[in-house]
Amino acid sequence: MLKSLFISFLVFSTMLLSADEPSVMIIPFNPDMYFSDSDPDLAKYNRKSIPEVRKMFRYGLSINLNARIMKEHDSRSMISDSAQDAQLDLTRIYNSIDYFQDKAKSVQVKEELENNEKGLVNKTKGFFSKKDKEQTSNKDGEVGDDYKKYMNVRINNPELLPYLSDKYGTEIFVFINQFNLKTNYEHCLDRATNTFEREVLVHFSIYDKDGNQLAGDIASVYFPSNTNDLMDIMRNNFPPISDFLARNLPQNNEGKMSGDYMEVK
Repeated sequence: MLKSLFISFLVFSTMLLSADEPSVMIIPFNPDMYFSDSDPDLAKYNRKSIPEVRKMFRYGLSINLNARIMKEHDSRSMISDSAQDAQLDLTRIYNSIDYFQDKAKSVQVKEELENNEKGLVNKTKGFFSKKDKEQTSNKDGEVGDDYKKYMNVRINNPELLPYLSDKYGTEIFVFINQFNLKTNYEHCLDRATNTFEREVLVHFSIYDKDGNQLAGDIASVYFPSNTNDLMDIMRNNFPPISDFLARNLPQNNEGKMSGDYMEVK
């Protein structure tokens, strides 16, 4: 019953989308690119194994991001794709890429740079501020050569994206490159309860089917270390991460990346 309702929702959502909007494929992070210092506590609280915690975050982020992107694009996630060869193709993707540190380039970076050029206080929606820790961010961003770095993806097989585009009919590829969950023990939120600040960081890259990179950045959110329910963590923190990422998807009238960041007309 639930499966049939979900399929009906996918069909209905696809019918509502403009034919001019590019279709999107989401490539979840490789389990080897998952880093967390909180898993022992989360596993104990939720009565899960540590691999199960990682799997829940991997699936939860992908499902949440797919639901967000489907509001504007035809979207499919390779982690839950029902196509017969989808899991084999996901392995093929992982075998065809590697990772490297790169300078962030995104809509949010462009807005921050423009605000700095105008001498304006940063008011970018979703950009991190110490005064508002509920926002999503590319934190610690600074204009110049040392602007915030993120984990980018390098596609070593030039035939990979054309192959996936032809097979699945997708034009835009969203790579989730790395997932970090870390505790900041230098920032105590409540000394009485020994509560510290936790941060989720999601590194991502966006490419078109021709291999041109459109964007890449880190989306991050903060929550207290006494929040250990996995469903609550995903419910409260994955939507703003998905919103941050989705803002960087091209619409049918948007420009390509120019220079060090996305050029949006």
